[in-house]
Amino acid sequence: MADPKDPKHPATPLPSSTNEKEVTPGEGLAEWFHDFLDLRTGSDRAGAVESIISGKQMRGSNAWMLVCSILIASLGLNLNSGAVIIGAMLISPLMNPILGIGLGVGTNDTPLLWKALQNFGISIAIALTASVLYFALTPIDTFTPEMQARTEPTILDALVAVFGGLAGIISVTRKDKTNAIPGVAIATALMPPLCVAGYGIALALTDPAAGFQVFWRSSYLFFINSFFIAATAYVIIRLLRFPYRKYLTKADARKSMLIVGAISILMIIPSVYILSDVLVRLRENEAAKSFTETFFPASSSSYLLDRENKAAPLLIYPIKNRLMSRDSIDHYTKILREPPYGLTNARIVTDTSLSASAMASIQRKLSTVSNHQTRLSDVEYRLQLLAQEVAQLEELPAQFRDTVAFNRTRRQLIEQFPMVTNLALSRAKVSGDTLSSNGDLPLAVVSLERPGRRPPLKAIKQEKAALQQFLQVALGRDSVILIVEEQ
Repeated sequence: MADPKDPKHPATPLPSSTNEKEVTPGEGLAEWFHDFLDLRTGSDRAGAVESIISGKQMRGSNAWMLVCSILIASLGLNLNSGAVIIGAMLISPLMNPILGIGLGVGTNDTPLLWKALQNFGISIAIALTASVLYFALTPIDTFTPEMQARTEPTILDALVAVFGGLAGIISVTRKDKTNAIPGVAIATALMPPLCVAGYGIALALTDPAAGFQVFWRSSYLFFINSFFIAATAYVIIRLLRFPYRKYLTKADARKSMLIVGAISILMIIPSVYILSDVLVRLRENEAAKSFTETFFPASSSSYLLDRENKAAPLLIYPIKNRLMSRDSIDHYTKILREPPYGLTNARIVTDTSLSASAMASIQRKLSTVSNHQTRLSDVEYRLQLLAQEVAQLEELPAQFRDTVAFNRTRRQLIEQFPMVTNLALSRAKVSGDTLSSNGDLPLAVVSLERPGRRPPLKAIKQEKAALQQFLQVALGRDSVILIVEEQ
């Protein structure tokens, strides 16, 4: 304990509340907000310019680092490995040329801008060459989910690029350098879409239409990321008031900002359209999943939503353990089209209504768009079973597949045999050397109602023989299993 009378242990004086004023943070909310937004304090303009200029040269070690990162990213995409893709983004030297473009525009330094654009173009050429060679030579020809994710650029990707570019340029302009650049490289993901663009070029050698679609979508994602990183760098450089290399009037500065803004809007428009399509697809997938879990729970893991024709999607149930009448299909299709599912113009397709061309279309789509290897093998197996079921159904009479034909046969039967009240048709699987190879025979159940006395046994046998003959002619079969039920 300190003693005020002891000179060796003097007491510590208390702070005076009258002489000092404690304000945290800043003096008042407005001043604190101003301090919060202040980026100029602690900035290093000369160091930032030197860092960007020295790192934008795409030659020597930078060029080799780019080739290595492209090949690593291509392997990661091909193997569907997110960890490998992240490793490729960490060593990618693509960020500095893009920041150099923003610096050249922001400081009105035309030589620096053209040099940065030149190095950016060289980077793209090196990356595309390396990725095209890899995908042309690799034996793994699989369009993985990681690759597909780079063909759906949306406005959300533009926002990622904006905030990633913001973090990157703030990090570069600080005196106390941070480790934000690796995180920015991962977040903005410049390398993967460039690799997928190379895959699109390689694919176009065998399938031009599919290859072009993959190429332009992935290229658009790369350029939208690059543009908004450069645009954000331009805005921050102007806020930090980096000195102009060449004097720029206020009118020219305003014109420059308008040009950047107009290009930004043009770059965003396609991403908004793609985002709307992605949201529609997500809603339709959720609706199909909910509908299947409610009405066809046994098919929850085997159904397919075919959106090849976006105006009229098909909800396909390839495996069924029983026949479904056309009336039932129409009933469930009506439910699918109405709220809460709302799949307008959608149609339910079961194993009784798929054609060979429809099956081939599904298989082609899976192999070129989704192309999950394990799922594709499973679908091919289901399609083989489906083809067998369709072949067996085609051997049965039209009354089994067509409600109109069935009603016509039933009406004719009742007109010719007034005691008949109802007819039911099905197929029976039986065994025997005299039967067809697939063992299927038509099974007819006829319900009778006799108003008077029961006729003699001989008359009943003659009546059953007449019914048998009528059904054989109507169904076009030599053998029909007939069951008579008397009410």
